[in-house]
Amino acid sequence: MRRQRVGQPTRLRPGDAIGEALAAIVARPVPALLTSIGTVFGVAWFVTALGLSSTADGQVAVTFARRLATQVTVRQLRPGPQPAAYPYPPDVERRLEALHGVVAAGVSWRVRRAQLVTVATARRPADGRAARAPVIAASHGFLSAAGVRVRRGRAFGAWAQAHAAPVCLIGSVVASALGISALRGQPTVLIGDQRCAVIGIVGRAIRRPALRRAVLLPLSSAAAIWGPPDPRAGEKPTVLIQTRPGAAPTVGREAPYAISPARPGQFGVVVPVRPQKLRDQVAATLTGLFRTLGWVGLGIGALSIGSITWLAVRERGAEYGLRRAVGARRRHILAHVISESAILGLIGGLAGASFGVALTIVLAYYRHWVPVIAPLTVLPAPLAGAAAAILASLLPATRAARIQPTVVLHGPRMP
Repeated sequence: MRRQRVGQPTRLRPGDAIGEALAAIVARPVPALLTSIGTVFGVAWFVTALGLSSTADGQVAVTFARRLATQVTVRQLRPGPQPAAYPYPPDVERRLEALHGVVAAGVSWRVRRAQLVTVATARRPADGRAARAPVIAASHGFLSAAGVRVRRGRAFGAWAQAHAAPVCLIGSVVASALGISALRGQPTVLIGDQRCAVIGIVGRAIRRPALRRAVLLPLSSAAAIWGPPDPRAGEKPTVLIQTRPGAAPTVGREAPYAISPARPGQFGVVVPVRPQKLRDQVAATLTGLFRTLGWVGLGIGALSIGSITWLAVRERGAEYGLRRAVGARRRHILAHVISESAILGLIGGLAGASFGVALTIVLAYYRHWVPVIAPLTVLPAPLAGAAAAILASLLPATRAARIQPTVVLHGPRMP
């Protein structure tokens, strides 16, 4: 016996499905709000995790660039034919500072013929206090390149260099050993048998911390007292160059030509190793961690959506049974539940993306980081919320589509 269809089959257009879903949301605001809350928190955590991943990646790159790639050292490979010779031109600092990416440059060498430093006063040549400290002949540019910060007094400059002034800077450790805590009355120290006026105390040396335990004199003063540097005694003048982040490799290639265009091969250049691989590994680890946390949060949000949708389907079993009784097909019920969940997921995704961006900015500001948020992370977030809501509602929608029309005769709940 063949079954014949009575009347025209019912149809559900996409616009009708969306309209019915919106009407159901407006009619039941509390369950709709509970359903969207899961999407809000899931998408917010997803956007926050990816935003923090991008921000941490940028912070790692900035930290590595600032701390590990801003110094270049230049030394003479083969000393000149004379026992004592200065290997650099008089304007070496000006030549190097003309290179693009150079912040400061200067020359220094350790005076091996001077070790013992004693305190001298106006009444007595020495008051008995002494300290063994390295004596460094340095230019004013070297002080800048080494990041020297004078705690008391001032640093020597171009005038002291031009006039070979008998002045010096002493490190804070040496000053403490010699009992010099202030510069009132112009304290004087004896380096060997040479008198030197202390004009400043070095409190910090950012790129050369060992200078806090040394005594620094102008290059011309050291040369006038002990003569030019003697390579046989281990006095090898070294050029220190401070560069901008990321410019060290380029400056290292150009520095020998700037010093001596005719004989660049006589100088050896030491450039800090760029830990690109290590930086990439750290960034990849942080990115993987934050992305995993983001997907976990989005998955938890989807599970909460599915649970609330399942409860809503149970509560509205009579409604779906009545729809079936008046001609709605199973696919119509399926489309209705999925459309409602998709709209709630889209709304929750929009709110969650906004909340996630705000939370990322607040956390980055608290850590004194620069927030970095990729557009490809934020723009698809509402669609990701809708997709998560659709996936979470598939099982409850299938359950609702299987309700028989007779359920309306058994009460408002599903059997």
